[in-house]
Amino acid sequence: MTAVFRLLLKWWWLIALSVALGAGVGFFIRTQQPNIYFAKTTILFGQNLGSATTATGGSLTQLTDMITIYSGLVRRPTILEPVIDDLGLGVSVDTLNGIMAVNQVEDLPLLEIVVADTRPDRAADIANRVAQELINQSPTEQISQETEFKREQLRSLQSQIEELQNAYDANIANGANLTSAFAIAQNLQERAGILENLQGLRSLYAEMSAGLADQTNLMRIFEFADPETAPLVTSSIIGVVLAGAAGLLLSVATIVMIAYFDDRLLWQEGMETIQGVRVLGPLGVVPRSKLPLYVVTMPDAIESEVLRQLRAKLVLAAGGDVPKMVTVTSYDSGDGKTITSSNLALVFAHAGLRTLLVDGDIRKGDLHELFRLPNVMGLSDILASREEIGVLASRALLDSGYDHLTILTSGRSNADPAALLSSTRFTRLITRLKTQFDVIVMDSVPTIGGPDSAFMAEISDGVLIIVDSRRTTEKALKRTLQALQQARRANIFGVAFNRVHLQATASHNQPYYRRTLSLSPERLNRELVSASKRRFGLNRHIITDKQGERMYSLKACAIHLGITVETVQNWVKTGYLNTVRVGRRRWVRESEIQLLLERLPRNPVSLDGQDDHLPEVNGLKASPEPSLPALLRDQRDALLDYMRDPQPLEKADDEPDTPAS
Repeated sequence: MTAVFRLLLKWWWLIALSVALGAGVGFFIRTQQPNIYFAKTTILFGQNLGSATTATGGSLTQLTDMITIYSGLVRRPTILEPVIDDLGLGVSVDTLNGIMAVNQVEDLPLLEIVVADTRPDRAADIANRVAQELINQSPTEQISQETEFKREQLRSLQSQIEELQNAYDANIANGANLTSAFAIAQNLQERAGILENLQGLRSLYAEMSAGLADQTNLMRIFEFADPETAPLVTSSIIGVVLAGAAGLLLSVATIVMIAYFDDRLLWQEGMETIQGVRVLGPLGVVPRSKLPLYVVTMPDAIESEVLRQLRAKLVLAAGGDVPKMVTVTSYDSGDGKTITSSNLALVFAHAGLRTLLVDGDIRKGDLHELFRLPNVMGLSDILASREEIGVLASRALLDSGYDHLTILTSGRSNADPAALLSSTRFTRLITRLKTQFDVIVMDSVPTIGGPDSAFMAEISDGVLIIVDSRRTTEKALKRTLQALQQARRANIFGVAFNRVHLQATASHNQPYYRRTLSLSPERLNRELVSASKRRFGLNRHIITDKQGERMYSLKACAIHLGITVETVQNWVKTGYLNTVRVGRRRWVRESEIQLLLERLPRNPVSLDGQDDHLPEVNGLKASPEPSLPALLRDQRDALLDYMRDPQPLEKADDEPDTPAS
């Protein structure tokens, strides 16, 4: 899930763009379509809604079947063609069927005819006309005439029943006054005849009433379609959402395809090996303005720190001793091999090691341009010549301008590079250079350019492979390893991933090693020199009082004593360090700092008989302590730099020093 989340996070812009484009296209297409209006006409089957809903048994089944039959008949050309002709629609029967829906209402004797059209009045006219045509071609009219005849008969029967009922009641009343047996018997005989006729008429009336009630074929319009109440279907948000969802699915499918076919080497936190080779870690993305020698232009940055860590890892990979020769190679040009080898040589030199940086790319090397040096005589010239190696090397080796670092350029010989690097003269040259330098960093030819890197790997302590996390593929690394395996003896230290955003990794986003001070020691030295020129200044950290004594700001005092500003502020609050206020800022007199240093407790110890030389740590020699003339020279150079490029305003004193991000 983490890999999937990282993949989606990497391509978030494609997902957002696809969703936006899909929704935008869907919205545009929907707005170009006309508005659609729906009109509905309802037909009732039976005499009335109440009688139809209370029907049971065979009547209900007959009613349901009849509605189903008519829902199919309404789509027949016999019904629709008269409608098309009467309304002058000018469309085919199939087209009219396409805009018409017929729905049977569940549990009700109702049939709905729904018509969709771009005009509400036309939609209502079509729905009403179709319903009326269905009724006209049904036996409804004949059923109505039969119904009226039956009603007349029922009214006649009802009159006869009432007359017989009156005669029956009169017979009962007359029988109550009779006394003779003959009269009573005659009365009872008449009463029985009247009752028999009355019951017969009542039975006939009930049968005719039941037949009149069972009129399932009777149809009428229950609700007419009204154009004023026709519902409007406009640009629906559902269509836009569906279009955006389609864009989302398309983008995810594209990302999956890209990830499936993309075999580039991607840096992953916690990687230890890749294709059987040790992973030495990532190298950062350096701003273009800080290139090429970024360990000089941004020494406190995390990108420089990981390069120093790489130096330590190379020492560990070499068994704990500084490797005498490290060959830096990659698969193709542009992977950052030359930049990495140059800055790696600088960090070795900063550790006090006599370092030689060799441009081994005889074919098209440009390492000398990074140090602004000419390429008059170099490696290829030494190997192609028959003169004594030592004489040529003394003429070809150039001072880089940085302490402990020497440069050997690629040279300008036109001889075959493979022949030069495979010669014994190259081996003898490297052997002699190893005696003169603590470490040699060889900027090799990319493996895609030929077997040159294999020749260099044979005489190196180890090989460092640089891969570009943005372009180097699995196949490219495999070919690089195969090219190095052609050497008789090739020790691969490991692989370093170049151009990795270190702030996005868990192990390199904490400012553990370095702090960026808002007031640098160089700036402090410049102000010490020029403190007597100005007494006040918003961006000053050292001023003088009327007696000419220098006063330090809290930041300057912290830099001078090697502590943080927070510690200085705590000392001021507790009275351990006295300050004076000038304007809105607090200042510490130089005499107060001297008194503080004199008050420090001393614990003298005797070191007689002990070795004055410190042991080497991890194969790295400690740099010698700078002498006083060297310090004065650095102070003079800093002053000259300040006169040429004055520094900008500093932050306020009460702001603490912030760690480097």
